[in-house]
Amino acid sequence: MARLLSASRAASIVGVPRGIIQKHIQNGELTSFEGKIKLSQLVKLYPDSGIEKDEMFEKIEEFIASALKRARYAKFQKLVTPDTATLASRLGNLSKELAETKTALYHKEQLLSKLHNHLTEESKKNNNSAAVYNSLTEWLNNTEKNITTNTLQIEPLIQKDDFLRIIAAQVHITPSGLEYFVEGKNSILEAGLTTGSALNYGCSNGNCGKCKAKLISGKIEKIKQHEYAFTEAEKNQNYFLMCSNTAVTDVEIEADVAGSEDDIPQQSLSTKVKKFEAINKYVSVLTLKTQRTKRLRFLAGQEVKLTLKDNIVATLPIASCPCDESFIQFHIKNNSTPFSLYLNNELKTGDTVKVNGPEGHFVLDKNSTKPVIFIAVDTGFAPIKSLIENALSLEAAEYIHFYWINTQAEKPYLHNICRAWNDALDNFNYTAINVAHLCHNEILNKDVFSACLSNLIKDHIDLANVDIYSAIPESLTEFANTFFMAQGLDAEQVHFTHS
Repeated sequence: MARLLSASRAASIVGVPRGIIQKHIQNGELTSFEGKIKLSQLVKLYPDSGIEKDEMFEKIEEFIASALKRARYAKFQKLVTPDTATLASRLGNLSKELAETKTALYHKEQLLSKLHNHLTEESKKNNNSAAVYNSLTEWLNNTEKNITTNTLQIEPLIQKDDFLRIIAAQVHITPSGLEYFVEGKNSILEAGLTTGSALNYGCSNGNCGKCKAKLISGKIEKIKQHEYAFTEAEKNQNYFLMCSNTAVTDVEIEADVAGSEDDIPQQSLSTKVKKFEAINKYVSVLTLKTQRTKRLRFLAGQEVKLTLKDNIVATLPIASCPCDESFIQFHIKNNSTPFSLYLNNELKTGDTVKVNGPEGHFVLDKNSTKPVIFIAVDTGFAPIKSLIENALSLEAAEYIHFYWINTQAEKPYLHNICRAWNDALDNFNYTAINVAHLCHNEILNKDVFSACLSNLIKDHIDLANVDIYSAIPESLTEFANTFFMAQGLDAEQVHFTHS
């Protein structure tokens, strides 16, 4: 019986981003069967992905931690193991599959044995056709040997898959195709939000019903009570609340996922100041905390309006990932505006800040698996940071290269975060470009910016096959757009916001 795997599971097993597996499917190197691929095809593409059995048992915790890595990749969260009942249920499912596989294997063995006997008898009966029957028998024996050899290659990958299925359940959401893993007793909603996925939800507390979903296959378990009441029709169709249930086994569910920024509702909420920190004389970082039951729904790259005391207002891009639970981060230019002056002189931890939004169309094209180039000038890093963390969390890009142009200090204000990504990730490159000595009053002119883009061309000879996201001064947008069009990119590949 062929072992079928989802794209996410296949990526975890062979240790590559999910986007790479999707690209194999698009290129015809892997055949998709209702969204799943054959393990036998996977092993042909990755023949060296198996590891020795003893080594696997010794390093299983390390493997699982790697397979379940979260948004920042460099910080692997501590593994949360399932409870005994959940483990027993998952083992029970695997045992059932094993029994079905053994039965199917027995039937195949019986059929193969009878085919061998039939060929032998027919070759004895008919001398004229003996050569044909002998040739068929020889082919059958050779094919059987090749299948046995391939099985030895596949076995380590099956073991990896089985361990993953015991430790973490996978959620597959239709019709969006979104996939992610659920650890321990985390709710299906919580696990999805932690990956930065744009699942539909409201209160996260079982009251509003906005996170309701339909169970298509698999087993779930209620982990907390809820006040929302389903209709009899919904109960009969297996509807449940994602915020109140966890996945016991791999599940397929039907649920709403925001496909674009137009699907995200406008929200108004009160937040509390968690932290305000001056990074250097040019930039400070503001971190707000939302109520656990009323988070901000947004897509990476969007912006919101912040209102302080005395109706002091500013519209700023969100610098954090949607996967950051109830924390929202902003990068503030230290200047003489009323907003900046209030933050630096009067703001206190615990103060209330009103948030309205989100707005903006500077979001990832999640249908694209092209390599991605990000460009930021100074605090243009804020929306770019959100996009990068979201792309890493969702494994949305085959390869990422980030260029940070700095007009202010010797190095960018959060240089170490980018260095950490660069050091930890094989598919991530970071280039810091210091032009402070070439800029008057921190103003980046076209000549200096053009020189920066020339460096980019040297790194990427074929720019026509990438997506570009730029957070740059508005005065340079038209120039940059003309430059990229001249390199063979079309309008759908180039995205701008203002820094």
